[in-house]
Amino acid sequence: MRIYLAATNSGMTKVQKAEVIKKYPPKYLLETFYKGEKSCCVAMNIVGNENFLLDSGAFSYMNGKHITKEDMNKYVEKYICFINQYDVKHFFEMDVDSIFGLRNVEKWRKQIETQTGKKCIPVWHKQRGVEYWKNMCKEYDYIAIGGLVLGATTREYPLYKKLLEYATLRGIKVHGLGFTKTKLLREYPFYSVDSSSWSAGAVRGKQKQTFQNGIIISRKIDTKGKKVDIAKLCSYNFSQWVLYQKYMEGVKVCVKQKKI
Repeated sequence: MRIYLAATNSGMTKVQKAEVIKKYPPKYLLETFYKGEKSCCVAMNIVGNENFLLDSGAFSYMNGKHITKEDMNKYVEKYICFINQYDVKHFFEMDVDSIFGLRNVEKWRKQIETQTGKKCIPVWHKQRGVEYWKNMCKEYDYIAIGGLVLGATTREYPLYKKLLEYATLRGIKVHGLGFTKTKLLREYPFYSVDSSSWSAGAVRGKQKQTFQNGIIISRKIDTKGKKVDIAKLCSYNFSQWVLYQKYMEGVKVCVKQKKI
């Protein structure tokens, strides 16, 4: 399983980032186009085109960032230009279903694919329904599940597992956007997932995250009234997620036939 580390421009200074990447070189990185072309290029240069995932930035817009349809059209055009200019291999569709509706998402998907000559990684949201998932499996060899960061509940996990097994048995690769519950991952046959937990945990929760016994163990630092060195904490967490990334690459999940 591929673990893509996201938000690599968060938390650390440039010097610290360079040092930790030199000592703990990541194999897979994801960057969002929302952060800008420069950030995407930096991440892609670190791991190479084949091991880089370009996120559309839809998550940012679906969670509070306002945008008009006219501006989204311009954003899609810039996204296409970037993909073509740098020959990006793997990139997600503009899955802003909750803002502009599925019909517009499909229109933008077709536009991106037509103008790049490559297939997007379409992103399934539960509102699309199971039949839509099955159709995605017929048309694409690499698809994704979205809404796992904020919208999913543990009651929905059995459905996600069935969707994964349905796709995997048909040779379809599935990416879990933001799904890195490390205690559960070995039960779910994702081809790849991504996480910014190493950074978010440090910045928001003052959490120290350590790779141990095949999972990431998080514990909140007892500051005892002292200020936490967030940059140093991010650097440490990143190193541990790289170790986890390398461990998970050798993990395979057994799949049994399930009906959905």
